[in-house]
Amino acid sequence: MDHESLVVDVPVEHAGRTATLAVFDLDRTLLAGSSLVPFARHLTRSGALPRRTLVDALLRDLRYRHRGSTDGSVSRVRQTVTKLATGRAYEPLRLVAEEVGARLVGEMSPSARMLVHRHLLAADFCVVLSASPQELVDAVVYGLGAHRGVGTRVEVVDGHLTGELVGPFCYGGGKLERLRMELGDVELEAAWAYADSMSDLPLLERAAHAVAVRPDRSLRRIARERSWPILDF
Repeated sequence: MDHESLVVDVPVEHAGRTATLAVFDLDRTLLAGSSLVPFARHLTRSGALPRRTLVDALLRDLRYRHRGSTDGSVSRVRQTVTKLATGRAYEPLRLVAEEVGARLVGEMSPSARMLVHRHLLAADFCVVLSASPQELVDAVVYGLGAHRGVGTRVEVVDGHLTGELVGPFCYGGGKLERLRMELGDVELEAAWAYADSMSDLPLLERAAHAVAVRPDRSLRRIARERSWPILDF
């Protein structure tokens, strides 16, 4: 597949002015763990990343599956990925992202895929929102048949990654900023939002229908206090 075939850029108006927005976090929500681990694994096999980086990523993923993310752990991942990305050729990394994204969709649980499918059948405008690289999120969206992916964008100049971000890191409150950058002024007040972590609270609080999926301990407590549905795939 060429690059253009995986660029998911459907305008919100495509689904109609009355369409309901459905926003899905990726890691520990649609996926059981982190999407960056298989991405790191493929980059290690190609020689683009040192093996030690893969070991660290696997250990982080194991902790992530059990406890969820923290601001500190996400900050360290961001710094590591940004450092490793600086100066690297963009095209090989993009191709790996497409391959890994397609595999991730195939590895999703039937329940997770059905959840997205139900919103698609209801003619909702389905968005996958993640701190993962934009190219990886686009590939997941393409495989799911959803409408739009919103991830973290890294600047590309003359075919190489600069290590600088285009817009905010798509994490915490930065997810709302990235949504506005990519979709404009969407109606979150009528939206569904599915997420796993306390870091997603800004998104969940803005949505009309907040759903905690495989939530960490803090989010599970808040979900119970606020009578939000909890899904444990």
